[in-house]
Amino acid sequence: MKMVSKIALTATLVIGLNGAALVAPAIAKKKEEAAPAAPTISKEARAAAVDAQTALAATPKDLAKAETALNTLDSVAKSDYERYLASGLRLSLVNAQTQGQPEAARIAALSPLLDALIANPATPKAELGNRYNSRAAFALSTKDYAKAVEFFLKAKDLGYTDDDLLLNIARAKVEAGDVKGGIADLGAAAQAEKAKGKKAPESWYKYAFTRLGKIGDQEGADSWTAAWLTEYGTKENWRGAIYTFGFQGPAAVKYSKNRVDLYRLLWATKSQTAQREYIDYADAAINVGLPNEAKTVIEEGFASESIPKGNITATEELTRAKTGIAGSTPLATKEKNAQAAPKGDLAQQAGDAYFGTRNYAKAIEMYRLAETKGAPDADRNNLHLGMALALSGDRAEAKAVLAKVAADPSKAIARLWLVFVDTPPTA
Repeated sequence: MKMVSKIALTATLVIGLNGAALVAPAIAKKKEEAAPAAPTISKEARAAAVDAQTALAATPKDLAKAETALNTLDSVAKSDYERYLASGLRLSLVNAQTQGQPEAARIAALSPLLDALIANPATPKAELGNRYNSRAAFALSTKDYAKAVEFFLKAKDLGYTDDDLLLNIARAKVEAGDVKGGIADLGAAAQAEKAKGKKAPESWYKYAFTRLGKIGDQEGADSWTAAWLTEYGTKENWRGAIYTFGFQGPAAVKYSKNRVDLYRLLWATKSQTAQREYIDYADAAINVGLPNEAKTVIEEGFASESIPKGNITATEELTRAKTGIAGSTPLATKEKNAQAAPKGDLAQQAGDAYFGTRNYAKAIEMYRLAETKGAPDADRNNLHLGMALALSGDRAEAKAVLAKVAADPSKAIARLWLVFVDTPPTA
């Protein structure tokens, strides 16, 4: 994530001073076009400032001569403007003198000079935003997050613009403890990038869902994950998102009964990469009473050579699946029983069985039947109906159905499937 972490003391910090007092005033062509009066500066202060500026502009810089000239300027400066020149030129000198020193030492040396410029009424308003931004960067580097927020916001109020300003405000707020407020600002920054026809950096999304996940805001984290996959939906990212979402840490327990739905998404996004995932998918299917799906998965793994021929574990899973099929009601009978049943539970079960054989047309028919008779779990029925519609190619209807899923854990899984419907994985 691109953040302020190292001192970038180039043009952003050591910006040019108002040089009006160091050159002869412009001569007006006409009286009515008279140029604004330059700030008043004494002869002694002007001479010392010119000497310091010349020494700093030399190649290489003459730091000793600049130091002598600035000591003189400090001693003769009487007005705010003269002190403004002294502070600005001293900032350039100290920046050069401290090159190569530890960051903490540089910040300690430069911060008082920035503070002096910020406090000086002669500092031009157009320059103040830059000075506040630099001061905020120092505060962020030293983990003074409250001050960083204050200074970044002041820079923003003064009209300072920078590609990273909103991002740095967000990070400072997050690190100061206002995680939701900071992430909301990060969202605004991402939208600002989008408005300019750009994509926010991928690291912004990862930062957001990671920090929200740490404070237990899973819905917020899921939303940022969905946004990340919308913008950066590679197969690798889909796989990582699915594993983080439902297969790791506390989520592995939360979604233990829904693992097959996540494996289905892994399959749909073509994010399966190894034999273990085929075998685990088959195991999850058998555990929820879907031996037909387990058989389909293992056979697909063998056919694609993702599972090597003769793999003992996969062969055992295939045997379990075939045994389960032999001991269960045939699909045609499940369908007939579902049509005759007064309630929708058998239709929902028949839909799941057809889904597992990749017969999405029949699965949709059964889920619709369950809907009319009253599905025992409406959210789960809508989730599976939406998934079947998506995989059948009816993306518009899939979105409408998935949007109906109202409660977790099905709702959270539906959000991921909605992203898949809107933005299938990229190459």
